[in-house]
Amino acid sequence: MKSIFSIKRKPWVFSFLIIIFWAICNVLVVIALSLILQLKDYTQVPAPWPTLLANILIVFIVAPFVLGLPEKEQSFGDYLSEIRLTKMKPLLGLILLGLSCYLLLAFSQAAGVLVFRLRQGLPIDGSFIRRSFVVANELPPRSSSWLISIPSIFEEIIWRGVVLAAFLRVYRKPKAILFTAITFGIWHFLEILNGRALIYVFGAVIWAAILGLFFAYITLKTSSLLPAMIVHYLGNLFVSAINAYIQANAPITSVAIYGVIFTFGIVPTALMILWTRFFTNHWLNIKKP
Repeated sequence: MKSIFSIKRKPWVFSFLIIIFWAICNVLVVIALSLILQLKDYTQVPAPWPTLLANILIVFIVAPFVLGLPEKEQSFGDYLSEIRLTKMKPLLGLILLGLSCYLLLAFSQAAGVLVFRLRQGLPIDGSFIRRSFVVANELPPRSSSWLISIPSIFEEIIWRGVVLAAFLRVYRKPKAILFTAITFGIWHFLEILNGRALIYVFGAVIWAAILGLFFAYITLKTSSLLPAMIVHYLGNLFVSAINAYIQANAPITSVAIYGVIFTFGIVPTALMILWTRFFTNHWLNIKKP
């Protein structure tokens, strides 16, 4: 495949250029959609289209044809295989692993809410649980969160597909996992452009890096992006419903701390990695390349 640049052997440069191009693509898509839809204000562009289209551009245009991730002798199909986008077998096993890992994530998020409630010195009863964990609020017809969360699927293709593949060109698996997680965390500094408080942004960077360890681990352990896609999508879809009590009642510093520990950080990452190791060793028959 021919490309404008060829920096596949410089994964750190490649990763930071991915972040830069992602931001540029978002801006260009917003401008284009504003013109097409004849909107007077860029902020009126409906979600999730700018992010979704920017992600698609990164995966299918920027990474292969601008930054030159594929080798010259590779076809586009080879590129898709290297980033594990076409690897979906055994399908049922991968789906079950993804769903079970998400249940661990949801359990950890709910546990964080209960811990916060207890630290407030307030009781936990059936009424509180029914009021606090209304996941139906994120489903149609009450919400369009199912659509807004779709870009998270393509985030996995970018970070655990494209970027992880770039690091694997140079580093062994443990370092590739770590470095991909670090760059995934750094990417979340862009949250500050959404008007987020600085302490929240730092929290997001830390918990994204921690959770990124799991996403990279499960991708390499299964040789597929599918389980990580499932966990990432469902995690983004239902986090507002599960974590609503903390969001409404905790100061922003506590939101960040609970995020690092429970919501997307240490506890769910540790549980999901242990479960993935057990599941793949006992029940998932993966044919290694």
